[in-house]
Amino acid sequence: MEVNQMIDASDLVKGVRGRCTSMESVIATLSKGCQFWKVRSDRGWYLRRFWLDVDRLCLLYVPSQKPFWSTSPTHVDLTGITDVRRWKSAFYQHIEKGGHSKRRLDFALTNELCFTVVFGQHEYNLIALDEETAEFWLTNLKKLVCIVRAAQHENQYWMWLTRQFRKADKDKTGALSFVQVQDLLERMNVKLSRKYAKELFNEANVNKNKQNGKQVLDCREFVQFFRVLTKRKELDEIFERYATTDSAAMTAEELRAFLSQEQFIDVDYEQANALISKHEVSTAKEEGLLTIAGFTALMKSFGIAIEEHSTVFQDMNQPLTSYYIASSHNTYLKGNQLTSKSSVQAYINALEQGCRCVELDLWDGPAGDPVIYHGRTLTSELKLIDVLNEAVKPYAFKTSPYPLILSLECHLSNKQTKRLAFLLKDVLGDMLYTTPVDDSMKILPSPEALKNKIIIKAKKPSGTSDCEPEENYSSDDDDERNSSDNDNSDDAPFQTKPPNKTVSVTTSATDLVQKYGAEQSYSSNTAHISEDIPVTDGTKEIEMPSQIMGHALSNTRKESYQDLVETRDTEESSCLSDLINICEGKKFSGFHQNLTTSRCYHVSSLSEKKAKKLIRGERSAVIQHTNNQLVRIYPKGSRTDSSNYDPAQFWSSGCQIVALNYQTGGLFKTINNEFFQFNGNCGYVLKPAILRNPETTETSGAAEVRNKIVRLQIITGQNLPKTEKNVIDPYVTIQIMGHPADQYKFKTKRVENNGFNPCWKETAEFRLTVPELDILVIAVMDKDTMTDNDLVGVGVFPVKSLKSGYGHICLMCPEGNIMPCATLFVHVSIHEETPVK
Repeated sequence: MEVNQMIDASDLVKGVRGRCTSMESVIATLSKGCQFWKVRSDRGWYLRRFWLDVDRLCLLYVPSQKPFWSTSPTHVDLTGITDVRRWKSAFYQHIEKGGHSKRRLDFALTNELCFTVVFGQHEYNLIALDEETAEFWLTNLKKLVCIVRAAQHENQYWMWLTRQFRKADKDKTGALSFVQVQDLLERMNVKLSRKYAKELFNEANVNKNKQNGKQVLDCREFVQFFRVLTKRKELDEIFERYATTDSAAMTAEELRAFLSQEQFIDVDYEQANALISKHEVSTAKEEGLLTIAGFTALMKSFGIAIEEHSTVFQDMNQPLTSYYIASSHNTYLKGNQLTSKSSVQAYINALEQGCRCVELDLWDGPAGDPVIYHGRTLTSELKLIDVLNEAVKPYAFKTSPYPLILSLECHLSNKQTKRLAFLLKDVLGDMLYTTPVDDSMKILPSPEALKNKIIIKAKKPSGTSDCEPEENYSSDDDDERNSSDNDNSDDAPFQTKPPNKTVSVTTSATDLVQKYGAEQSYSSNTAHISEDIPVTDGTKEIEMPSQIMGHALSNTRKESYQDLVETRDTEESSCLSDLINICEGKKFSGFHQNLTTSRCYHVSSLSEKKAKKLIRGERSAVIQHTNNQLVRIYPKGSRTDSSNYDPAQFWSSGCQIVALNYQTGGLFKTINNEFFQFNGNCGYVLKPAILRNPETTETSGAAEVRNKIVRLQIITGQNLPKTEKNVIDPYVTIQIMGHPADQYKFKTKRVENNGFNPCWKETAEFRLTVPELDILVIAVMDKDTMTDNDLVGVGVFPVKSLKSGYGHICLMCPEGNIMPCATLFVHVSIHEETPVK
């Protein structure tokens, strides 16, 4: 390809303008600009003019006079804007209460005047001078950001390369010297000898431009230089095997042969020409020919998973128990389980990722409204009303239309339980699923039948008084607190004892009642004594069960007190009970007891520790149990750092709601993200038939076994990012996770000092007995002799979604986001063995 055929640097702008033909007047108005109040806090108000620069695809504003050394940005790239929305209610109320709007504005502050531009970890909170202007900028800026994203998606590789060039062009001359190019290549993880790099540099500098007496490359020349540098021999070899008529180009018939023999794709002559027109960027496409550049683009479009599996393709009419459900643990937290902040944004992030079960830990709030936080820790509090209004209601079905489960762990007095029920109904209204259940129900409704509905998962209130303990009302803590699986000291759950509840061992139960239970007519202020009260005798602490206090109370108050509260409590608790139907929380009491008393709408919550023990000892019973009921798994209490466990071990036993800490990156979170990309990232993945059949038996007892043979060749890598050191030494690990009989691991050799285009050409082959339960995890690691090896990127695929042929795996970083242009080029071969009797 000649230089004049390279993609022009204004291609993205042209793509954006092409999509904005019906918005010319809007673009003109945005480009003209407008004044807004830029608000940082109740005192930080700055009147600034903002305008759009469509040629640079950025939003600019006139800053204050800053010192020359200031690095504060004066513009925001449209490609970096993640959201344009109204102010959050908490921030609006904070500004409104500050009173500065009355001194700054000639009019009353209303929410319709305010909007926020979110970019990265930052945001601009703006106030327009009139509502019409605010609505115009909010609507059209949001629309423009969507258009830019669409154009950016089409030009992702070019955009990535151009951004690297612009970053390197620090003096904004539009050109790079050889030294700057060398520095850029090093940052891009490309290590070359100076002599070889200089030769390529000189060949690319066709215009012989100079600055300060030194030759430089402009953006177009740099792209050509980079193209030559990134020539891929492994693709050349494949191309040359099929381009037999003309070694420089492939005909439509030759392309058909390649697709049929290597990719197992049958296309006719017309379809082959359509592929050439789509991927060939040179004039060769006018002759129906595909050059190596077009072939490379075509090969980059192939993955290793069946394409339709990235959309909702599964049967969504099975009972809810037949699906894995993307689930979050303590969704409100931004960090660890002990001291981190709680955030409404954490709920938004989880919902936007496709999470379909979020957790709300509810405690009595000081103002009469329930709050959300991790009880008995130093985590901050959120108002329930803010979470419902700002996260649940607007984002519940933004990513997926299938039902959202609100997993409530309640530690509320009856008074605030009634308030909880009111807020749920008032805010969510018709979004709530309120159809009652009865003992005759045999199976749960399907995700399809529950579309756009919010399900409340909780234990039904026990109808106790405000001063009585609510031990049977919370959800997950019971299992962790009562677990007897103490095979590892690290598994012991962390519990922070509530303050000011230590009393002398000589204190009698009656004294406790007089001190705690009979004060101030059993006001709701005594609700927090629901925990067991620690008793000390100097050196030893004894747990005094709360039932003792309840028993003593009944002895002192007898029927007079019970008669007074019984009717009221039943009425108040029924308000929430009416909202709990197909996901009623029940304590797991063993498989033998559940056979007679359980219903399909009962849900058990198990810690990972207890679930592991059950699976090890009674795997078949777990599978049978999850055929009829939902089971939720949550992290053990000792994971105070919000680390995650391997979810595949629980999926393979049929557990549906496997909750992870969404705020924590790493391998297991990435596995969860990639697993739920399957079936269109709708948050629901149909369990394999082997786990949905009530007559399921373990594989060892089956009459015949049909093994699936998977052969995977790791060929090369592309654009692997650096870790903390300059250039990585990458190697690839392959792991099969899922059914215990199919565990498999493989590791390639390491390639030293090359994250840009490392080559392995190593093959792994594995036989899978139950491929329907298996997950393929391919991870790129950086070999480090001094410290632990670093995870660079990972790809995860259900084995049942794999297809044969060549393909590129787009890698996800440890935080769970796709890394632009970081890929592995692999070949997959799949076939089945003859059944073995």
